[in-house]
Amino acid sequence: MVARGAIGLSISAALVVAMLGTATRGFSALTTDTARALDVAQTPVTVPEIGLVDMDGAAHTLRDDRRSTIVDFIYTRCVTVCSAMGGVYQRLQSEIGARGLASQVRLLSVSFDPAWDMPMRLGPYADMMHAEPTIWTITTVVDAGALPAMLQAFGVRVIDDGVNGFVHNAALHVVDPRGRLVAILPIDAIGEALDVAEMHSRTRTARR
Repeated sequence: MVARGAIGLSISAALVVAMLGTATRGFSALTTDTARALDVAQTPVTVPEIGLVDMDGAAHTLRDDRRSTIVDFIYTRCVTVCSAMGGVYQRLQSEIGARGLASQVRLLSVSFDPAWDMPMRLGPYADMMHAEPTIWTITTVVDAGALPAMLQAFGVRVIDDGVNGFVHNAALHVVDPRGRLVAILPIDAIGEALDVAEMHSRTRTARR
């Protein structure tokens, strides 16, 4: 009986290992976020054409600009991850200016809390972040019903924490001028995100 149990456990362990290897792309990705990033790098994803509204009430989409776009997802009441992302975007904005990339790369922040983050609240947040409108646009979705499709396309997970906040993952999402998500990078990968965005912007220009 003991031998049969040991054999059964060995088979079960082997199945678990095999399943884990498949789920993590042969152990090359150890988390869902990493697996998603690898998938996107290998096969870019066309992002949905979803209406956005900015801090001035102007309409936008993710594909209404000829530049590459670095996208993050926030909510303005957040005092943890989103505050850190604000600092990252300030550095990105500064680097875009310093490297003369304003005509090739833009920044886009999308709030996943449209019930609270209306334009009247996005404006003060943009002022607090010192967002330069020609480089960094802060928006939310026009139709809250379209939000799940957008979050799914970018691999963003948002969970209501029950106390007027959300738990969510964060990354730098690079969308090329054709509207394809081509890279998902850690929030501290500022130089790499700009390099990828610039490369895809130049590729687009060369094809014209």
